[in-house]
Amino acid sequence: MEGEATAKLFGRPGCKARVAYLGGSSHVKGPAVELIQPITEPETVREADLFSTSISELCFQTDDLWREYDRLRALGVEFLSEPQDFDFTADGFSKSRAVYLKDPDGIILELMETYE
Repeated sequence: MEGEATAKLFGRPGCKARVAYLGGSSHVKGPAVELIQPITEPETVREADLFSTSISELCFQTDDLWREYDRLRALGVEFLSEPQDFDFTADGFSKSRAVYLKDPDGIILELMETYE
């Protein structure tokens, strides 16, 4: 992934990332699991700790991303950007719209909508 929409989604100018998609389902043209490896910045490696709140990203599927974005923003939720559109049809998936947000602990989560 790279380009203007990727840079906005990640909140990092010039961001590039390797992406692997695992699984999926017949009713959703998107991955069940998405693995992302940023390649434009050095990775931070930390020892696993069961007593630290942490996750790289958890993604939630929605039928109307803009509605959820507006609703959560009105509640004071912090977003990294506005929703961004992507076209993964060349990779066998549908078009999608995605946005990252922070939960109350500051953990980054993703909302995604897939469409034709």
